[in-house]
Amino acid sequence: MEEKVIEKLSEMLFGRSVVTLEELKVKAIRAALKALGLELVNLSKEDLEEIACSFIDCPLSLKSLHFSEKVEINGIEFYHLHTKVPTKEEVTFAYEEFLRARDLIGNLEKMFETMDKFFLDHSRRGQFLRIYSKNNRYAVFFTTIRDCYEDVEVHKEIAKNYDGEYVVAVKVEEKLEEFLKFFKAHSESIKRTNVKIWVVNPQRMSVDPFIGYPKDFSLISRFKNPRFATQINSLWRVKVDEID
Repeated sequence: MEEKVIEKLSEMLFGRSVVTLEELKVKAIRAALKALGLELVNLSKEDLEEIACSFIDCPLSLKSLHFSEKVEINGIEFYHLHTKVPTKEEVTFAYEEFLRARDLIGNLEKMFETMDKFFLDHSRRGQFLRIYSKNNRYAVFFTTIRDCYEDVEVHKEIAKNYDGEYVVAVKVEEKLEEFLKFFKAHSESIKRTNVKIWVVNPQRMSVDPFIGYPKDFSLISRFKNPRFATQINSLWRVKVDEID
């Protein structure tokens, strides 16, 4: 199971010469979903951290990339391939990925707590992919809207084969650009495949529907703004045409 994730993560990092541990941790979660699908529910936080760390420490697979060399810049530890000295542009890109990854990692626990509160009377299992069960089953994957955009086909495929409701829980963002971009490109196909995308605000510990509602109507009142998805659909249908 771990080897499949390592292979997928190495694919995702193909062409990269420098990374940070924070980026590796976030991409390991996405790689696990791509490689394992719903079986991700069986991997613990420790399992995924071990996979991420193996890319800079001791590789767990011969098929793994190995960022064995470390350099510290302004207090941030970057790791690069032994065979290549990264360019300034590559380090800048790795820094941008670091900022995004650090932001998600710093909010994940609150996101988990918020969704657990939303499904308070449901049983649950799993970490980065959580299965909540009561009258219906909900598989919830935690990510960002930007990464959801990149992984949208994976989410569609999982939802298509899942005997329950599949939810992508994305972190709220200060700017709307990524949400508008996603809505323009994927809102219709997402609806057809029955993927639900809900926005989690870890500071306010609230959940709002972005695309799709639960079949269990009793859950709708638990959204901070239950009509949010309907309002977006009516208001943004015009606005998305203005995006390049």
